[in-house]
Amino acid sequence: MHKFIQVLLPVLLLFMILPIYKPDFASAEETPQSDGVIVKYKETNDEPIKELIEKVEVPKGETTDNLIEELEDQKNVEYAEPNYLFKKMESPNDPAYMDQWHHKKLGTNAAWTKSMGSKEIMVAIIDDGIDRNHEDLKGKIVNAYDTINNRKHIIPKGAHGTHIAGIIAGSANNGIGGTGVAPNVKLLPINVFDGEYADTADIIEAIHYAVQQKANIINMSLGDTSYSEALNKAVQEAYKKGVLIVAAAGNEGDMGKNVQRVYPAAFSHVISVAATDSRDKRPSYSNYHSTVDIAAPGNDILSTLPYGRYGWMSGTSMATPMVAGVAALIWSNEPKLNKMEVEYRLYDSAVDLGAKGKDIYYGNGRVNAKKALEMKTLTKPAVTAISDKDTKINGKIPTDFKTGTVSIYTAKKQLATVKINGERTFTATIAKQTAGTTISTRVIDKSGNKSIPVSFKVADKTAPARPSVNTVGDNTVKVTGKAEAGSSVTVKNSSTVLGKANSNSAGNFTVTMSKKQKAGKVLSVTATDKAGNVSSIRSVTVADKTAPSKPTVNTVTTKTTKVTGKAEANSTVSIKASGKVIGSATATAKGTFSVKIPKQKAGQNLYTYAKDKAKNVSESRKVTVKK
Repeated sequence: MHKFIQVLLPVLLLFMILPIYKPDFASAEETPQSDGVIVKYKETNDEPIKELIEKVEVPKGETTDNLIEELEDQKNVEYAEPNYLFKKMESPNDPAYMDQWHHKKLGTNAAWTKSMGSKEIMVAIIDDGIDRNHEDLKGKIVNAYDTINNRKHIIPKGAHGTHIAGIIAGSANNGIGGTGVAPNVKLLPINVFDGEYADTADIIEAIHYAVQQKANIINMSLGDTSYSEALNKAVQEAYKKGVLIVAAAGNEGDMGKNVQRVYPAAFSHVISVAATDSRDKRPSYSNYHSTVDIAAPGNDILSTLPYGRYGWMSGTSMATPMVAGVAALIWSNEPKLNKMEVEYRLYDSAVDLGAKGKDIYYGNGRVNAKKALEMKTLTKPAVTAISDKDTKINGKIPTDFKTGTVSIYTAKKQLATVKINGERTFTATIAKQTAGTTISTRVIDKSGNKSIPVSFKVADKTAPARPSVNTVGDNTVKVTGKAEAGSSVTVKNSSTVLGKANSNSAGNFTVTMSKKQKAGKVLSVTATDKAGNVSSIRSVTVADKTAPSKPTVNTVTTKTTKVTGKAEANSTVSIKASGKVIGSATATAKGTFSVKIPKQKAGQNLYTYAKDKAKNVSESRKVTVKK
């Protein structure tokens, strides 16, 4: 994102007008990286290195890597390596190149000895348009598209988009202006802005168009804090098609600690780019968040502007095309890499800034073109996934990997490091990991080259704890209690399922049974987690919570000394007069009762009630003593 765009964060933009020069020679031609292999023989008597090396040509039909492997298998060979070709370390003749401080930081001069970009690589710039006639951009633009007016080849001369285009692919060695990071790649500009704003629908259309045109990389120096599921879907579709997507992390960093996620940068499978200044420090405006993946120069960046001009802009908008440009160099140099391999090359080669390792300010570090093109991507290992019950990880070493280490880690810590010296398999002992934890494994050679990670989530093989269940009465259809959060709780009577429900995030559950159960029935309650693991059974006996029916009482007179009637079988029948119990007795198995009481005066109200063995008390039956 660029601070010049009002929708994001306006700032004053300084412009610098540079004279226009006509090119005096063409862009540098690509050259091969090596000329055969150098063999270093083992020392016998402290000989000088010149006497211990030999140049070996790579036979037709064989690769350099295979030849090196064969040579290193020989007993008298200490090592073999490519016979690298070197270029003169010349800087472009573009007059503003020396004012583009970011090139020195990125190490582009050294990177260009391997590649200045390939015309086979296309970078889509989804932005506010481009000056197609700018001398530093001519001949690089293909199939430009304007989503606002639904037309090809004619797009606005957006200052923001033109500046980004120059950062990525401004011409080199044409004697004009400055130089792009990857000056030989193609650009696919797509306008999505109508004035100061771009809407979600147009950005989705632009992404779709970029995919249709077979863009390798999409640069989006734009964003908003609002999450759009539709935009996320478009981004993921592009990623699945093999496109590398780079977006600005945002310019709200100086608003305090409550920095929000900015989209599309915060979507998964998008490289989120923060900004750095000429001292490798974070400018105050650069957003910081756990979603930041990498940083790049973004402060006071000199690049192309419409109508043949040049000027400085600042923002994560300027940092984003730096990363897109380096990615384009990597892909140009190694066209067989896939998007994930290019992405991890960016991370692995970055200069670590701030806290060690990935952090919220710089992600994996500041992008480094020189190292990115010096490194190589190793073949990834094969790893057997584990569960939360396992303490060992097993895997297979790639056949072309000889010496180095296997690194096993999570997002939070290193789990194990295994040294490899010719072994074809490995076993690492680790602490048990929580189900759902992502474990990644990479091979790293002695030069620091790495494979992309092989990642998997730890399988859940641990059953939930047995649920705790509150008392279940015969007067309710509800079964309540606590179980593993998010688990499915099942209540059964023998093999008959009476009801199911999910526990909430706190583990509380309420299962509604199909009907009330009789007192004394034994219910089985279990919890099943999302992985299908079932807890042990919690047995619950249905409690008697139903009060006896109100007793029936025969006539009581002033002469009565035994009150008779019917109540719940075997219940205790009590009679009260004036608030005091004047007699009690146990009902028979048939429910009849006879309670001895003192003779009562006419008109006295007697209250007869029954209490069952579960101490449930019936309603009282009122009887008035007659003469």
